[in-house]
Amino acid sequence: MKKRKLIYQVYPTAIGSLRDITDKIPLIAELQPDYIWLSPIFQSPWVDGGYDVSDYCKIDPRFGNMADFNRLVTTAKKHNIGILMDLVLNHTSSEHPWFKKSERHDPWYKDYYVWLDKPLNWDSFFGGPAFDYNSNRGKYYLHLYDRTQPDLNFSNPRVVKEFKDIIKFWTDHGVVGFRVDSANVLAEDALKSGILPRISGFFNYYQTKETVAILEKLLSSSKIFTIAEPIGGEFMSHARFRELTRKAFDAAFNVGTLDVADTFLSIKDRFYPLNYRKWFRKLAKWSQEEKFSLAIESHDTPRAPSRFNADPKVLAMMQFLLPSNFPCIYQGQEIGTPNANLSNNINDYPGVQSRMIYRRLRKEGKTKAQAMKQVKLSSRDNARQPIDWGEYMLQEGDEDSVLLFYRKLTQLWRTDPVLINGNLKVKKTSRKGIFDFERRYGKEKYFIHLDFCGRTKSYCKNSKGETIIGCR
Repeated sequence: MKKRKLIYQVYPTAIGSLRDITDKIPLIAELQPDYIWLSPIFQSPWVDGGYDVSDYCKIDPRFGNMADFNRLVTTAKKHNIGILMDLVLNHTSSEHPWFKKSERHDPWYKDYYVWLDKPLNWDSFFGGPAFDYNSNRGKYYLHLYDRTQPDLNFSNPRVVKEFKDIIKFWTDHGVVGFRVDSANVLAEDALKSGILPRISGFFNYYQTKETVAILEKLLSSSKIFTIAEPIGGEFMSHARFRELTRKAFDAAFNVGTLDVADTFLSIKDRFYPLNYRKWFRKLAKWSQEEKFSLAIESHDTPRAPSRFNADPKVLAMMQFLLPSNFPCIYQGQEIGTPNANLSNNINDYPGVQSRMIYRRLRKEGKTKAQAMKQVKLSSRDNARQPIDWGEYMLQEGDEDSVLLFYRKLTQLWRTDPVLINGNLKVKKTSRKGIFDFERRYGKEKYFIHLDFCGRTKSYCKNSKGETIIGCR
């Protein structure tokens, strides 16, 4: 039988402390996930929602302590769920002791980060130059993300050894695997050649052979489950996808595949009219990759029902009826959570990306109101709001609820031979939001009709015309 795992992502601040998360495990377990992936709980100044780590082996006090974490692991294990940690490899916080020592030219740590005498003309993913001058060191350091997130130098074997020790620390505490953040940008060929890139952006430092070698050295000999986050959306070719996952990873999770539907080059400061046909065709192709993790939401995206103006049940059917071996549910997705009613004041937004979108739009001449309208629509802060547990409990008692629909779907995904093994054949992709496809296994054939615009009923029927699952 194929290796298939269901993953459930938790963004901790949206639930609370580690104790709060532990208390919710029985509810999460109803979806039968194999793993709970925790977004970072490490010690952090929290400039970028925990993805700016200042100590990888300490839990941030806002979440509790190691005793709380051990209780979480134990409780999850009782429900046959393993805990995955979010391993931020590409960068640390500028508050990390490694960086503090590196900027002061400590002999041991001076090459832990990427330092140059002169900056290259690269842009960071969060806007502005990707190189900042550090007066203590008298050099420029690379930060592909925020200026408070300096990039580590994985050409230094000491850095690789540090992360081997970090991985062992957490596996000793019962962690069964890791989701690796920004996995395909760990090494930049252009730094070695000294050639200025012709264009700025991630195309210049995107999955080099050195990156693959580093990851294989770090992860391939391990028995833990590993899932990569390769950035780049549709720009990752199948060949590169397979190269990245060949030895180092069991699966790869990439919400950039959502951007195919409504953005250009994964730029987050504007959405374009939905291109359903392009999106459906891309997802159909990607879902047939053995190690592809199909997700429709994450901590980095607005909520899918609002973004795609679609019934959450139809979105769920697409996710679980396409042949993805490693689907990932984001917390609150299973109750159809829409975008939040976010503030009209940019100062109320904790996310560094939200402020970047706002600055860029204002610079382009948009009014405050126009800029905030776009921020409210596209901000990933939508996905980082507290879960409505009242709504969750209401749906527990409603046979027609999104929650119970998800539970039925995950049970089908786990047990139905056609959905486990069936080949995919796309029948129709329409600009008007119709996605028809078949799953075939042996003599059985399922026909799936999805209508994202709600004009017709969406369904999955077997060869006899019987409805396996459907919604209006």
